[in-house]
Amino acid sequence: MGYSSYIPAQKIEDEAMSVLAAYAQKYKEPITAPVPIEEILDCLYDVTIEAADLRAKYQNDDVLAEFLVGRNRKVILIDQTIHPDFNADKEGRYRFTLGHETGHWILHQHLLASVNTDNLFDDELKPVSVYRTSCKEPKEKQADMFSGYILMPKDLILQEWEAKFGPDHGPENVYEEIREKSERFQTEPENIRCDLAREFAIKFKVSAQTMQIRLRDMGLLELAEPEPRLF
Repeated sequence: MGYSSYIPAQKIEDEAMSVLAAYAQKYKEPITAPVPIEEILDCLYDVTIEAADLRAKYQNDDVLAEFLVGRNRKVILIDQTIHPDFNADKEGRYRFTLGHETGHWILHQHLLASVNTDNLFDDELKPVSVYRTSCKEPKEKQADMFSGYILMPKDLILQEWEAKFGPDHGPENVYEEIREKSERFQTEPENIRCDLAREFAIKFKVSAQTMQIRLRDMGLLELAEPEPRLF
């Protein structure tokens, strides 16, 4: 796919679904939660994932990943603070970062095209992109959106929603739960993750924060105070 500074959200979601469809077709089995993002990178794109001390390399605490390419290799380095071999509690952040880098691979081929690998030695690698949480450039936001779509596909979310609540179940309003927990833990409501988000996050192996945003954006979670009933 060619590069554009603006990519509509629907196009990003369509690209993510195309990746899942390609993986399912190759292995003749449907995608189920949690989405096998490591296997997708390995089997579809021949990308190796390795742990590294990127914070030390870049002297910055907000670096999570680096995408490198060479003549014969493609590598995603994941900072060891979120790699499961070093910190199992950060699995959600680790998987979201892999989804983010997959987004760059699919959406931003211009980054790869800008790197000349012809003059590299066989084992030499050149950086294509560096993932910093503080970077808010359009391409980083697009990669974040892609990650959300590929790790939490709409069809799988709705499938799990129906399995829990039955067919034709409307949105769940969690305003009271969030307000009560906010008061109990003495923190702002935006820092609270509802039980539903946590439950679905475990199923999809993402963070509760990411899942809460996804469920809200799909219209399955309502966070605002409900309108009073007239009757």
